[in-house]
Amino acid sequence: MTDVGAGISARWLPVAVALAGAGVVADLWWQGAAVGLLVVAGALAAAAALVPASPAPLLLLLVAAAVTTALGDDPLRPAVLVLVPLGHAVHLGAALGALLPRGARLHPAALGPPLRRAAAVQVGVFAAVGVLALLPAGRTPPVLEVAALLSVAGVAVLVLVLDRSR
Repeated sequence: MTDVGAGISARWLPVAVALAGAGVVADLWWQGAAVGLLVVAGALAAAAALVPASPAPLLLLLVAAAVTTALGDDPLRPAVLVLVPLGHAVHLGAALGALLPRGARLHPAALGPPLRRAAAVQVGVFAAVGVLALLPAGRTPPVLEVAALLSVAGVAVLVLVLDRSR
């Protein structure tokens, strides 16, 4: 094996995935998930760290999303907002770990593009959360619902008309 010199060992990636997975399990515990679900989530978190190219990272995130949806009513509660960056950390760490061969070295500059994409997604998600937090929680007046449906129908007609004119 040739020494590439620059960079850091990629052996820390499974540790980072395991820590993020442990954070997901802790979040589920904090929400009051059943012990069986915590065991399943813990096993998936361990599998995501040990075998990052497996479906375990995706399954962990699906279990966490399903449990979080079933256990709460407020979509903007802290438990949901914490899962967004934790899920991204599991996904990103597992994806990088699946690509790198054993004993590889990772130059910090190589982390730039994936971290920028992850940051862009986080900014978009939390901007949407900010907008949702400002919306009224009560029932929408029927007049507004009808106006919204008519506007969507109008946009659909406009798209059809513009598409046929080409």
